[in-house]
Amino acid sequence: MAERILLIGAAGKTGASYARLLESHGHHVLWYDKNPLAVPEGLAADQLTVVPHDGLDLEHLRDQLDLITLTPGVPMAQPFLQAARAEKIPVVSEVAYCAPFLNEFKIIGVTGTDGKSTTTTLIAQILRSLGVAAAECGNFGLPLSEIILQKSAYAGQVLVCELSSYQLEEPGELKLDAAIYLNLAPDHLNRYCDVEAYGLAKWNIAHLLRENSPLIVSQALLPEFTPLWPGRHPLTGMKIPVVSVDTANLHSSHFSVSGNQLVNGTGERLADLSHGRLAGRHNFSNLLFALEAIRAVTGAAVSDKIAAALAAIEPLPHRFERILQPALSHITFINDSKATTTQAAMTALKNAASPVFMFLGGQGKGESYRELGEALRVKGARALIYGECRNDMAKDFEAVDFTQFTLHENLFKAFHTAKRMVHQQKLATATLLLSPAATSWDQYRSFEERGEHFRELVRLCGVPKAGE
Repeated sequence: MAERILLIGAAGKTGASYARLLESHGHHVLWYDKNPLAVPEGLAADQLTVVPHDGLDLEHLRDQLDLITLTPGVPMAQPFLQAARAEKIPVVSEVAYCAPFLNEFKIIGVTGTDGKSTTTTLIAQILRSLGVAAAECGNFGLPLSEIILQKSAYAGQVLVCELSSYQLEEPGELKLDAAIYLNLAPDHLNRYCDVEAYGLAKWNIAHLLRENSPLIVSQALLPEFTPLWPGRHPLTGMKIPVVSVDTANLHSSHFSVSGNQLVNGTGERLADLSHGRLAGRHNFSNLLFALEAIRAVTGAAVSDKIAAALAAIEPLPHRFERILQPALSHITFINDSKATTTQAAMTALKNAASPVFMFLGGQGKGESYRELGEALRVKGARALIYGECRNDMAKDFEAVDFTQFTLHENLFKAFHTAKRMVHQQKLATATLLLSPAATSWDQYRSFEERGEHFRELVRLCGVPKAGE
């Protein structure tokens, strides 16, 4: 039955697809986004009411709507939604609305603080190389609503669905054929009261599994290995198959990495990882999660074709992406702009070759930077801090006796300072690493735009100056 549905957070890729899906189901969309410059596009005027950016008033809207829905970035805890629920107005997430329309698909769900997008695309790319049609979706790739809008085009495909903590707060009846929980580190502490609450939202992924489908989880998150949730660990009492991945030693139930060699559970060598474009132990760890999920969902051995599949992998941009600059061949430039948490930045730092000049900063997420400062000090790295959170970062670094940093207004100035330091110190090799440990929103529209700016700075290193 057609309803009048208030869509909150309607701008952006997910909002646009979701609004069109709601209209395609015959609903009237009350379109709302807090951005005053955002406007709806591609919607039927007779099925649309635009709510002004300052018009989210329950008393005014109460009689105009039957249901409220929202895109993933909108906090469920905001007062407007709490007041609506108190008045018995249904509130559902985009994932919950879409879930019943996805039941016929095989779906692999991927969550964790870091590495979600890399693991999602690894799974999808490997599946396609193995002859299995697959699509990346959810928080990365296509919105779930877009999959439903083009259902016939994706029929029979395996959906590899990245699920953020936001999406997992209320996922509805989404059904998964395998679930991956990669890791947990402090993040989004401006939305969650602490890391335990943040982690609990992600644990909801385990409740979405179909019968006998596995949870593939970092060993560090198992009850016997984590200090979190003492006496009330989410896995306690759950009767689901669990496949653990030892990310420190790169070993899982059916695969492991020794040096650069990928081997299966019987020790058979499957691939030489040094021949592909996948780099860093953290990405080798993501690969183990991916292979366990593929094995679980396809039920097929992957050993005979996996080497060719891995050789064809195209790593995602802005995720520990090496950028070549022949004019400065002694410098390794790494674009890890997607690293918006301290944990992600520390992972990049660990995998970067010394000496490291690390570009940090942007808009903070409520994290402490002390552990990152300790990691920088142990590594002997130099930090070049810029952006809105630079003073907070510097204060935390000084608190742990890390003082090898400089403060800058923006990435441009930090980059050229680092390049000058390499030259002045006559270093034979160096790594210039953009892994900011913060969001980009103070100076860029997205982490992609920040990463593209870094690429351009590297490119211009090879452009001769006028008169040269």
